Amino acid sequence: MRRRSNNPAWPSRRDFLRNGVGAAIGLAMSANPRGFAGSLGQSGAAAPPPSPQWVRDLIIYEVAPKGFTSPQGPESGTFMSLKAKLPYLEDLGITGIWLAGHALADSHHFFNIWSAYAVIDISKLDPSLGSPEEFRGLIDEAHRRGIKIFLDVVTHGVMNNSPLIQEHPHWFRGGTWGMTDYDWYGGHTDLDDWWVKVWSNYVTEYGVDGYRIDTAILRPDLWKRIRENAATAGHEIAIFDEVNAPIPGVTDFLQHENNISIPQSPVLDEVLLQDIPGFYSRKFGRIGHYKVVIQYADDGSRVEGSSDAQGALRVHLNGLGSDKVSRTWDDRMPDGVPDIELTVEGVATRPIENIAVSDDERHQWRLHGVNDRERPLALEGEPPSVKLHVATLEPGWPSIQLSCHDNHGARRPIGENPYAAQGSRSIFGYSCLFTPMIPLFFSGEEFNASFRSIPWADAHIYGGKEPGKGTWLYGNMLDWSELNDPAHRAMFEDVKKMMAVRKREAGILALRPDQKEPALMAVPHQTDIGVPVPYLCWNQEGAILVAGNPDPNQDARLKIQIPLNKIGLAGHAHYKITDLWPGGGETTILAEGDMKNFSCAVKRDTTPGGGLRVFKIEPNP
Repeated sequence: MRRRSNNPAWPSRRDFLRNGVGAAIGLAMSANPRGFAGSLGQSGAAAPPPSPQWVRDLIIYEVAPKGFTSPQGPESGTFMSLKAKLPYLEDLGITGIWLAGHALADSHHFFNIWSAYAVIDISKLDPSLGSPEEFRGLIDEAHRRGIKIFLDVVTHGVMNNSPLIQEHPHWFRGGTWGMTDYDWYGGHTDLDDWWVKVWSNYVTEYGVDGYRIDTAILRPDLWKRIRENAATAGHEIAIFDEVNAPIPGVTDFLQHENNISIPQSPVLDEVLLQDIPGFYSRKFGRIGHYKVVIQYADDGSRVEGSSDAQGALRVHLNGLGSDKVSRTWDDRMPDGVPDIELTVEGVATRPIENIAVSDDERHQWRLHGVNDRERPLALEGEPPSVKLHVATLEPGWPSIQLSCHDNHGARRPIGENPYAAQGSRSIFGYSCLFTPMIPLFFSGEEFNASFRSIPWADAHIYGGKEPGKGTWLYGNMLDWSELNDPAHRAMFEDVKKMMAVRKREAGILALRPDQKEPALMAVPHQTDIGVPVPYLCWNQEGAILVAGNPDPNQDARLKIQIPLNKIGLAGHAHYKITDLWPGGGETTILAEGDMKNFSCAVKRDTTPGGGLRVFKIEPNP
């Protein structure tokens, strides 16, 4: 579910970053007559717990528990039936389960099926999923197999029939999504303490490893307390937010930072599929199209220009500059990561009413009057030449989402498969698993599962219009017998091999925290058909070459120039080239001169061993 919630009385993210949570609470108390006394507890002076080191090794697999397994027919999945699949998930190689449902919830509110997002009481497990002992057994077994468990958290409210509303009416105010919302900004310390206790207990009593925050975190101070309670209990946790940039010491990464399956912009969608090096060049301000519009205060007139030399203003893209603003909508303070800097020439020496900046990826920034679709920008200098700072990076670990439960018919015709890869090894590997980002994907993607909707699922969010035609991926019933089909099994085996390579070569394919630029670059190449831009990741010991071919009908033949001098590996007489995927570890020894004409074939996509080649390059002793 995606919804941004904001309350002007509540401190913005800048208050948490600049002043700490305790000072931010004070600001909120002065802005809200009912105050927030006691909501911080004893945590005000404590240093925030850092991200656990295991975050860098996460491969997150989303499970909607009712449809993941169907032991007794549609919507009959349980904690125990999920536990029975853990050997399969360990074999696949995932390291984290995003469990999209555990608490007591309504069985019809969204799309006419049971959904974690129609929550009734966060403190109670849904009995249709199993008992507390079975829930604990699931988590213990996942840990035994090296898999972390993240619970889904609905922060905005509860179903209208929730007993919590009758028991604590002062906790609630207004509503969204056809539900009743918590009054987070009313100074209810008993609500705050209850919330902290519930989510802390899931860690201390059951051993969960963290949380995914649905729609918006709303109260970062409470999640800081939860995180501190977990650390005090000796259990590090990680928290990722659906739509808001990470808050250091509170959240670790952003679910929707980069998406493959949910459309962002035509430019970015294409770049993620075809040009991963170009994606990073855009991300770190080396390329990109920026349009600037200046409105003057005296007569309201506007003048514009863009970085492609169109318009009266002359706009120059300078790349990453100093840190002036945050990536979030309402935050004008620095957030610890550099901003993209634009120099704008031709600015008149007149009072400026406003400045708007947009890029070709549908991002928008504004100097004044920022709204939910825009982010703040910072102005520096005096006409006729000024500098603008726009934030595109955020703190935390980078992530890439291949698919999630929000894939549904609102974006695709009824009857169309809402999965993202649909058998494409190129998409799965080139765009997701071998990029230096935390990958997230929905269950079944790994074996190119068919979409088989729960029979009574509706095509519309509140149901009642087209029951039986649901296309919400959350409502898919996985058909595990498809793994007996050679094509589905081959996809599973290929994805498993990709994950094994990612883990084995983690030193080279390493994630870098706080959006530090990875060692990744485009590789000069020639090819007989159009293919995505091959790329290299490297460290001082070796490099990984990734080449994709998304064409389902033709093999691709590539000649690649390995730029040894640019990656610090030049000067050796011979090099060992290991075919990591799909070749199973076969090696070739090449002289340094031959590295300028390295050749390989990439089989057509959606076939076993097709769509992708991955090689390791090392100096040969």
